[in-house]
Amino acid sequence: MKRITVILCVALLLAGLTFACGKDPAAVQLPTDPDDYWASLTTTEPLETESEADPEHPTDIDPLAPETYTSIVYLPVTTTKPNTTTLAVLSGNASTTTTKPATTTTKASTASTSTTTTTTTTKAGATQHYPGGLNITSQDAALSAFNAAVKRVVDNKAGFAKSHLITYKDWAFDQALLADVTIPGLSSLLNIDTNKYLADALNSALGKGIRSATASKGDSNSIIKNSAFTMGDLNSVTYTGTAGGDWIVTLHVKDGETRQQKRFLGSRATGNSPIDKGPLHQAVGDGNIYDHMDADKIFHLVKSSLSFINADPIDISETTTQVRFVARIDGQGRLLELKATYNQTINLKEIRILSGLDTYKDNTGSSTVTVTYDSFAY
Repeated sequence: MKRITVILCVALLLAGLTFACGKDPAAVQLPTDPDDYWASLTTTEPLETESEADPEHPTDIDPLAPETYTSIVYLPVTTTKPNTTTLAVLSGNASTTTTKPATTTTKASTASTSTTTTTTTTKAGATQHYPGGLNITSQDAALSAFNAAVKRVVDNKAGFAKSHLITYKDWAFDQALLADVTIPGLSSLLNIDTNKYLADALNSALGKGIRSATASKGDSNSIIKNSAFTMGDLNSVTYTGTAGGDWIVTLHVKDGETRQQKRFLGSRATGNSPIDKGPLHQAVGDGNIYDHMDADKIFHLVKSSLSFINADPIDISETTTQVRFVARIDGQGRLLELKATYNQTINLKEIRILSGLDTYKDNTGSSTVTVTYDSFAY
């Protein structure tokens, strides 16, 4: 206590001398003992002051009464967390801890991140597998999958492409017909082959060549129809594939024959062709050429298309043989491709031409028909 009093007195004396003389005070030696240093920061001892009244303080306060003076010092404290500094605030006998928010700096990663969009394209013949998907274990199941796949196309109005190809072979005509159609002198002069002339006329009327059509997704169309095949319509069913993957289902359809005859009071259609229970329908949706031209359709087509020779059909028949449907169906039961092939023989059993009374018998022609559906869009 004596040491503190002496120090304060010396300090006051030096301040007074400085004020009086206008000179800098001499350096003051502060205590070097740590204990003394801490003791000099906070004291509860009474402060020695002059007795002169201070106008800023009430006079009824005893200047000798003990007072507490507090010094506030911020001291660095060891950091305990990364990027965090804690300062202890000493205020009298209480302490407050203030924590600076940590500042985190993240370096930009030098590695680039790329997002890849994968587009799966199924090429013709490619197989995708669907766990728990279509699994065919019998002929009945194969036929059911075939009919269901076609129904899905029709009911959902799937889009697809179609081609219809007819390849005709030679026609064999009644020789009397060829003689009557030949115009003596004129046919030879114009180099007209009567057999070829009639064959080309019939082939054109029946749609020889290739026709193509497209069904737009979401639109109804008449170039495919639901399949109603039953096992009774087939000679056999074969299938191959893997569970959940693509399946190839082949239907071997029974031969068929249809006949249309002109009667005095009308016409008479007989026979049946199992091929008509399948998905084939109009060739290109024009209402004239069908994928399968049965006898009734041929009858009316010959009459309208060969009107230039006044063709009048009396009795017409047609047969279909080697009828086969091959379908590729995916693991979800969707039709991916369908091809139908068959051979057809047409017999103009009896026909009149040029308004004559004579009839011409057994004018026959044969053809191979191929119908393909592909590029399905569901």
